Amino acid sequence: MSRIAPGRDGIPDETHVERTTWWRPLLITVLVLVLVGIAPFLVDAVGLGYLQRSLTRVVILGLAAVALDFIVGYGGLVSLGHAMFLALGSYTTGVLLVHLSRGEGLATGQALIAWPLSMLVGALFGLGFGVLALRTRGVYFIMVTLAFNQMMFFLFNTLEPYGGDDGVRLPERSRLGPLSLEADLTFFYVCFTLLVLTVIVFNILIRSPFGWVVRGARDNELRMKAIGARTPRYQLAAFAISASFASLAGALAVNESQFLSPDISHWTQSGELLVMIIVGGMGSLIGGVIGAGVLLVLEELAIDFTNNWQFFVGIGLILIVLVARRGVAGLLLGRHRNV
Repeated sequence: MSRIAPGRDGIPDETHVERTTWWRPLLITVLVLVLVGIAPFLVDAVGLGYLQRSLTRVVILGLAAVALDFIVGYGGLVSLGHAMFLALGSYTTGVLLVHLSRGEGLATGQALIAWPLSMLVGALFGLGFGVLALRTRGVYFIMVTLAFNQMMFFLFNTLEPYGGDDGVRLPERSRLGPLSLEADLTFFYVCFTLLVLTVIVFNILIRSPFGWVVRGARDNELRMKAIGARTPRYQLAAFAISASFASLAGALAVNESQFLSPDISHWTQSGELLVMIIVGGMGSLIGGVIGAGVLLVLEELAIDFTNNWQFFVGIGLILIVLVARRGVAGLLLGRHRNV
C-alpha cells in the first residue's frame, strides 16, 4: 500500500504517490503487451487461427487508441476527428503503393519512406486543424473535430484516381527495408513492435515536464496559465503528436487490408476509437490496447454465432462498463491508476 507523503504547507505530495506506485501500471502494461505478443500462438493452439488478422487489427487500432488516449485521457481534449488522421496515413502510404503498381513517378513501396512520411503528413494536418479546433473547448471542440473529420471524409470520396467512394485494391504491401511484409505473421510482429515503441514514447511523454503541463491544463488551465505555462502551445503540440501516431496506424491499416478506401475516415471510426479507450480505461494508455482487443475479438466471436452480432456486442460492452466503471485497466489498477 502506498502512503501519501506530506509536502510543503501540509499539502499531500502527489509526486511521491506516483513514484511509490509506478510499478503497478508498468506491470499491467508489460503483461498486456506480452499477452498480445504471444496471442497468435495462443489462438492457433486453441484452433482459432482465423483470428490472426483480427489480432493484427487489434494491434493497429490499439496503437491509434493509445495516441487518442494521450489527448483525451491526459489532455482532456475529446476528439471525434481522429479517423481523418487514420485516413491521412492510409492515403499517404496507399497512394504511393498505387503509383508503384502503375509504374508512375513519385512512388515507393518502401515503408522506411512511406510510414515516416505518413506521420509527417498527420502531424502537419494536426497542427493546422489543431490551431483552429483548440480555440474552442468542451462540446464545441468535439463538434469542430467532427466537422473537420467529415470534410476530409467527403474529400477522400472525391479522389477518383484512387477509386473514389469505391476505393482501390493494392497489389502488395510495403517492404520494410529488405524485409517482405506479405506474410501475415511477419506483418503482425512489425505492427506489434511499433505498438510497443508507441506505448514507450507516450509513457515517457506523460512523465516529462511536457506531459505535466498537458495534464495540468486538463485539470486547471487557468492555474497553469497563472504560473506562466503557455498551455495552448503544449496542447497544440500534444494534438499534433497524437495525430502523427494515428496516421502511422493508418499506414499500417492500409497495408493490413491491402485496400485503400475512404471508409476509414468516417466519423464512426473515430467513435470506435473512443469506445476502445472508454472500455479499456481512459487515461491509462494501455487501456487503448485492451479496449481494441475486447471490442474486435468480441465482434469476431459474436459473428460466428449469430447474424445479429451487433446486439450481443452491445450487451457485452454494457456489462463491461457496468462492472468496470473506469474501464478494464481502471479495474486492474484500482487507485494506482496513473492519471
